[in-house]
Amino acid sequence: MPRVLIVDDEEPLRASLSYALTREGYSVTTAEDGASALEQTRDRLPDVVILDLMLPGIDGMEVCRRLRAVSDVPVVMLTARDRGQDKVDGLTVGADDYVTKPFDTPELIARVGAVLRRRASAQRLLDEDRMLVQRMEELLRQAPIPRIAAHERPQARGRLDGGRVVVDLDSATVLVRGRPITTSAAEYALLRILLSYPGRVVTRTELIERTWGPGAPDGHTLLAVHIRCLREKIEEDPSQPRLVITVPGIGFRYDLPS
Repeated sequence: MPRVLIVDDEEPLRASLSYALTREGYSVTTAEDGASALEQTRDRLPDVVILDLMLPGIDGMEVCRRLRAVSDVPVVMLTARDRGQDKVDGLTVGADDYVTKPFDTPELIARVGAVLRRRASAQRLLDEDRMLVQRMEELLRQAPIPRIAAHERPQARGRLDGGRVVVDLDSATVLVRGRPITTSAAEYALLRILLSYPGRVVTRTELIERTWGPGAPDGHTLLAVHIRCLREKIEEDPSQPRLVITVPGIGFRYDLPS
């Protein structure tokens, strides 16, 4: 039974959402402010967090930022203001989706289900990577491997080598100059896809469908925001990217450093 944490300072909203989600088969807990939400997640992480932007004390942006620093739990942000910048800011700090108040409860429940499916899809990709690495290692153990010169050796198994940026497939970790960095599930998935085809253009549609699934709402906005966040973490100068390159009208490609 998926666990949902609802964080909102309006008791009637918490009660109605809790009732609706429970009827849909979710296990629901609630918090009325940011501090209690963070305390609850320290004890046990939920499967998804519904997080209001305007909270007393620690606001929703800061709660999301702190959650993202320690986990990739999906976050659906609630905002009472239909401003594009609020949505962009929420996605930038790590939210996976957003809903504007007042909202349609069935739509919110559908979005919760969608982020859970995307997380499951990302986990399947990681599991497939691990199975492939294990199979390769089994085959390599069974067959004699000729000795080769150091300069002829391929990149390490279970790793996608992008020069100063490396994706460790075994641990789902991104390393920049040998040091691990924190990425969201979407940022990791995008980088993994791009690094799988270095120097080749991957279309926006393919990136959206492989990261968030076909028909993802606001897919192009999600892609633009997460690419921007990814560049801020791996580029030396995010304003002049040298690794994740935009191909106008088509998509993006990862350029290996020369």
